[in-house]
Amino acid sequence: MSVKRNSIANYIGQSYTILIGIVITPLYLQYLGAEAYGLVGFFALMQAWMGLLDMGLSPTLGRHVAYARGRENGFEFFKRLLKSFELIFLGLAILIILGVFFSSEWIASNWVIAQSLSTETIVYCIALMGVMIGLRWFASLYRSGINGLEDQVWLNGANIILISFKFIGALVLLAFVTQEVRHFFEYQLVIGLLEVLVFSWRFYAKLPATQTSPGLVYFDWQAVKSVAPFALSIAYTAGIWVLVTQTDKLILSGVLTLAEFGYFSLVALVAGGITALSGPISQAIMPRMTMLLAAGKKDEMLVIYRQASQIVTLISFSVAMMIGLYAETLFYAWTGDREAATWGAQVLIWFALGNGVLAIGAFQYYLQSAFGQLKLHVIGSTISAVIQIPIIYWAAVNYGAIGAGVAWFSFRVIWFLWWTPIVHSKFVPGFHWKWLLKDIMPILAMIAAVAWLLSESFGLSLETNRLQLFIEMGLLGVALLTLSALSAPVIRTKILQKLKIVKN
Repeated sequence: MSVKRNSIANYIGQSYTILIGIVITPLYLQYLGAEAYGLVGFFALMQAWMGLLDMGLSPTLGRHVAYARGRENGFEFFKRLLKSFELIFLGLAILIILGVFFSSEWIASNWVIAQSLSTETIVYCIALMGVMIGLRWFASLYRSGINGLEDQVWLNGANIILISFKFIGALVLLAFVTQEVRHFFEYQLVIGLLEVLVFSWRFYAKLPATQTSPGLVYFDWQAVKSVAPFALSIAYTAGIWVLVTQTDKLILSGVLTLAEFGYFSLVALVAGGITALSGPISQAIMPRMTMLLAAGKKDEMLVIYRQASQIVTLISFSVAMMIGLYAETLFYAWTGDREAATWGAQVLIWFALGNGVLAIGAFQYYLQSAFGQLKLHVIGSTISAVIQIPIIYWAAVNYGAIGAGVAWFSFRVIWFLWWTPIVHSKFVPGFHWKWLLKDIMPILAMIAAVAWLLSESFGLSLETNRLQLFIEMGLLGVALLTLSALSAPVIRTKILQKLKIVKN
């Protein structure tokens, strides 16, 4: 199984999911109408909040299936853990479904403000949402397990097919069969059930056979207890993460005018894409790092860690610099609104660069997860929240969105320089400065230099056609990435190996 192949598959799968959402979602609005489409948005909101009740079980299962692969007879314990997790999820899913069902009428009457949709329709749709959330919980459990098995090429292929059914299939339903919102949610319920069946089948099909196998209903309290600290650490830090990343939006929604907050929402959307770029690589390397550590191959694990951090630094910071330097051009080409472009450009550069640093700084978490020790992560996340939230609040209230952006970037840089060496010294003593000075800093310096030269040499005019602007920015981005790539040791090594093969 290739980390490179899995990373490529993850990028393809994620890109397809983002693209199809951008293309299809406006058409939902056209066919359903604004009010009915509001129920779709309400479902996404419910799902996000209910996801907190996962309590870190899904990522914990993914880590332990990867750990089991690196240990002799490791799947004996894992299968007991799996059955226990399934029973926990079943109990929580039933509670969620019943809770949503019995509260659906109150939600429809007292929370959701509707004018044309009947209360009966809203109650029915909300009840279906509860069932779908329960199904997607189970799907996330099995998806995490498949990811831990590094079966990510298949996983992304299946995701693409299911996403196509969810979006394109629903669009066909609305365009040619019915535009009733009830039928839309009924269709999504069927796809949710199919998703659980497909992922559970694949996961169980890929699990290695063991000498003993727990029964269909078997809860092992000792197995759950042994992984509880890791799971609860993930759950706690996930909650902290939501608090840290959403505080600026919450504060600015009360500081900015509605129009300005709309511009800021666009800034957050663009800047958020930078951190998403590291997701496919982290998804690919974390199971492999865990497996190698379990097998006692620490040096091989560190090779993957270093190579992946170089690639993420190259990609995320190249994109961050392009977005930062051409922020006004990007905003105008995307929105066609000069006022939005002028306002957003002043803010976007700080959030883009801050998120670029955030993507690199996330590697210390991947290392802790691979070792299965998240005590430092819990401590660090708590300290980060306690310090960062008051700073962001002060900056936003006194200096608006620009102040929040500068504070976000400054804090991310200081945190990276202070916290990362602490984590490295705990798990890999003597590693940090070699990693920082040889793997990271040369890439950052090269990207900054090349990006500055390109911006000075190729100024883009807002008088240009918007499509042409996109093309020109794309070409400049490819040039930046290509010229900066030679600063990454992993890429230089690959090129030299290819040249030696050709020469011989």
